[in-house]
Amino acid sequence: MEFETVLPEDMEDLATAMKRAYSDEPWSESWTDEKAVRRIRGIMSNFESFGIRAEEDDGVIGGVLGFVDPYADEDFFFVSELVVVPEWKRKEIGKTLLSELERHLKEKEIGTMQLISIANNQNFYGKSGFV
Repeated sequence: MEFETVLPEDMEDLATAMKRAYSDEPWSESWTDEKAVRRIRGIMSNFESFGIRAEEDDGVIGGVLGFVDPYADEDFFFVSELVVVPEWKRKEIGKTLLSELERHLKEKEIGTMQLISIANNQNFYGKSGFV
């Protein structure tokens, strides 16, 4: 498995992974290709956007995407999406994506990540170090 920085050519593969992730519980959402690509491109067009993708032989199996949120004394990083395709959930992919993101942000001297989560995911984020 590889964890790599998201590149412009990764948008469609990330959109496909996001569609698959959101088709699963608890969301059970049905995304069109166009809407999913639009969502990924929208996130990645933000100020100082950054993402990491997880790849296996089958292609992109997950990703974490967000952007820098500048503040007076320090910068924050807002995580807009963290997705893992259903068959790879509960295999530490999400946690590893967050760890890789944290490592990258430390290099940029960004010590705080922020995100919004549904109640179903709060246990996962708590185990991943979020409060």
